[in-house]
Amino acid sequence: MQNSLCLFFVVLFCGCQSQSIQKEEFIPPPPPNIKPPSLPPNFTPSIKRLAEIQINPIPHPFSVNGEVPFVIWVDGKRLQLSNSKIKQLTKSLNIKYQVPNNTAEIHRGEGWQYPLTINE
Repeated sequence: MQNSLCLFFVVLFCGCQSQSIQKEEFIPPPPPNIKPPSLPPNFTPSIKRLAEIQINPIPHPFSVNGEVPFVIWVDGKRLQLSNSKIKQLTKSLNIKYQVPNNTAEIHRGEGWQYPLTINE
């Protein structure tokens, strides 16, 4: 038993030869090109081109007890948002729901079926 154990260690240690490994200096690859491929666009904001945003209340029977309180218009097009998003937006802008005055314009749909006309 001891002879086989000694023979195992002799084969194990004699079979393993130490080689001197020369370590080459590691040169990292060059960094990636972070320069943009083209120049940035020339953007100058203009006060002449502003978006027209309207947040208009919906009249009583159509507001469904305040569940659908407002309609949002951006540049004359209705913005399709969920009721919860509309409520979050009006809450962040601190807009309280008030039933609009009973006028002929409201009953024709002005403000809630189509945007209000704004005189500048």
